[in-house]
Amino acid sequence: MLDRLRGLRTAERHTRNVCFNLDCMAKLNPVTVLEAKQRLRLFNEKAETLRRGNFKTKVFIEDHGFTMKFGTAQPTIVEKRGADEDSTLALVTTLRFFVQPRDQISFKQMAELYNILPVPDEDKRLVKAAHDDVESFLDSLVSGMGLVIDGEKLTNRKLFETFMYGCLAHANTDKRQYYEKWVKNSPVRLMMETIFEEIVAALIGVILWFPPTNERSIQRLESTQDSAVLGHLPKDGTQ
Repeated sequence: MLDRLRGLRTAERHTRNVCFNLDCMAKLNPVTVLEAKQRLRLFNEKAETLRRGNFKTKVFIEDHGFTMKFGTAQPTIVEKRGADEDSTLALVTTLRFFVQPRDQISFKQMAELYNILPVPDEDKRLVKAAHDDVESFLDSLVSGMGLVIDGEKLTNRKLFETFMYGCLAHANTDKRQYYEKWVKNSPVRLMMETIFEEIVAALIGVILWFPPTNERSIQRLESTQDSAVLGHLPKDGTQ
């Protein structure tokens, strides 16, 4: 009797494992050589748009930043040296490709893609390291200092998402509240804009590292049939 119960439990566990694996597979998409090349080319195309954009020209300068002038007989004056509104809005249109999962070329999705590409292990390692560095940077404190607002230490991610999803790319309710309080109606608005631009500049630096590596990978894939399946990845880019 005990042997039979053990057998039934073993069969039950096996059935659960099979169902779990099938459920996982249902959430994955096969990635063909053609799709992989399309993603790599799209990444390079959008990276080139960022490289040629006015935002990079205005922000990648030695004296990018802001100056505060104090006076006893006049209000404090803040002068900002960096991107203007038009160049920032143009930037966001392209930057969204690299930080949102819809177009399959976010930093995380590129790391996942390279994991199944037939490329040297060193390329896989470097792409994963690039993604890890971005995540570590975004989770770091703003400008490496303890900038505290409303009792909360700001991280690069928090400030970046406040600008992106509270004003520039979307107007999510929660992010919009932060944006209006910390930026729009804040006496340190220009300082916050400058820090946002520095965060974006760091992300662009990582993005512009990718194209040569992507191009080498495309060349390697040219000798493989477009319909060949390289592996399976999450449909929405998340595990």
